[in-house]
Amino acid sequence: MTSTVPTAVHDEQETRAHQALLPMTMFGPDFPYAYDDFLAHPAGLGQIPATEHGAEVAVVGGGLSGLVTAYELMKMGLKPVVYEADRIGGRLRTVGFDGCDDTLTAEMGAMRFPPSSTALQHYIDLVGLKTQPFPNPLAPDTPSTVVDLKGESHYARTIDDLPPVYREVADAWNACLEEGADFSDMNRAIRERNVPRIREIWSRLVEKLDNQTFYGFLCDSAAFTSFRHREIFGQVGFGTGGWDTDFPNSILEILRVVYTEADDHHRGIVGGSQQLPL
Repeated sequence: MTSTVPTAVHDEQETRAHQALLPMTMFGPDFPYAYDDFLAHPAGLGQIPATEHGAEVAVVGGGLSGLVTAYELMKMGLKPVVYEADRIGGRLRTVGFDGCDDTLTAEMGAMRFPPSSTALQHYIDLVGLKTQPFPNPLAPDTPSTVVDLKGESHYARTIDDLPPVYREVADAWNACLEEGADFSDMNRAIRERNVPRIREIWSRLVEKLDNQTFYGFLCDSAAFTSFRHREIFGQVGFGTGGWDTDFPNSILEILRVVYTEADDHHRGIVGGSQQLPL
């Protein structure tokens, strides 16, 4: 889905503040478990009796999940056999264009990922791949962003290059998250891996918002009383762009994304995402 970002405005001050915080991970809110610590543990993911070393294990599918599984089984002393009907990589597939420079490619599946995907980053680091900032709209490394709404176009490097109403929408979204979903408190708890606090906040919000839609959540916020602001937010948005197609979805699904910054500070793999499975 096209999801939302908690930090609607990127600037140098925000970037420095972000870097000074404890690292964000996908630690919650439903299942606060340190998968990245588990993957990086010196003892590995498990052990196999020595009598079973060398036993063949079938792995069906040569996508990223299948290859990671095969790799971890091999580390345990087993002999994985990967069965793939097509090409290695699954949804991670990078393709070129006939007659064009080899460096000109397109991603047919996943093309960007957030730093909070620390389990994925574990394997990127393991095989020595490099990443680079992904040019989301208004992101610090994006040369320019074109915002077109109802036939009116604006070219922007930062949000300050847009009409004031766009800053108002960004501020309204941040205020909406803070007032209605305890964003800063939950974000801090996830960074600190504070399980009791995460569960306390999330349990209260699930009880309160279990039947609430994304759009209903916006309408209930004092910051989003303006229909015009909600319209711009839905059609244009910030970060990865508009997300009014998500308005009927549960707000809890949106919060799962924004709390963990899953749609922010995106990066791409140098050479294409298929480098990882290869």
